[in-house]
Amino acid sequence: MRFTKSMTTIVLISSCVLSGCTMETKEHAVKPSAEVASVKPTKGQKEVEEILIKEPSVDADTPGKASVEQIQLTYKNGQTAVPTNDDILSEAILGQKAIVTLQSPEGPHHYIVLFYEQSDRWILTGVLPATGPVTTERSESRGLKLPFSTFTTNEMSWSDAEDAPITWTFAGKESILTVSKLPQQPMDSKPSEVVTLANGIEAYVHETKREASLSYQDSEQTVLLAGNVSVDRLKILAASLPSVTSGSFPYGGTE
Repeated sequence: MRFTKSMTTIVLISSCVLSGCTMETKEHAVKPSAEVASVKPTKGQKEVEEILIKEPSVDADTPGKASVEQIQLTYKNGQTAVPTNDDILSEAILGQKAIVTLQSPEGPHHYIVLFYEQSDRWILTGVLPATGPVTTERSESRGLKLPFSTFTTNEMSWSDAEDAPITWTFAGKESILTVSKLPQQPMDSKPSEVVTLANGIEAYVHETKREASLSYQDSEQTVLLAGNVSVDRLKILAASLPSVTSGSFPYGGTE
């Protein structure tokens, strides 16, 4: 997918995520298309009329910088809103792949997950809006040791390819995590610390004051965890994941 300078496109929205359901769904990540000018909001979205994807500036040399320049929300009352650098919750870069999570301009509990792949520059390949839980009832974690007990979840494939990366999102009220299964990526994209997880797996971790990421190799694939939580939280979650060869990945069991 490539953009022209004057191109503005729209991303289709997952109704399950926007309505706050806790059921897992599987959708193909939307690739913004030059033929699509606008769409009506999906059922369950009461305020946002459309999400526009714009061309980033030449100075946007990282996925995080590009993300805040590319997203624009248009509300039904005609007003518009864009995210700022302060809305970047996490940016995980590994090899030629990257995942950025934003705090949506819609307000608390609303997030936007963006998927990037690098060729001559970082190319946006998919966008997933996500909404945190609207109730306080405990959600079914299916063996995952998440840092919250109430959350919403969704699953997205980055493309139609058989070996396309797949990302699972887990959105709480104040934080959001992503678990991704990628074609094997190098582990040296940025300075990292090597740690041994509780299950014996060697992983690479990176942490700032706002975010953390963790990655490790499994068979011929790479697992990447990221979010606006501590790296210790990601270590606990990673140790609860089954092998990527498991048909239930990323879920390891029942409650």
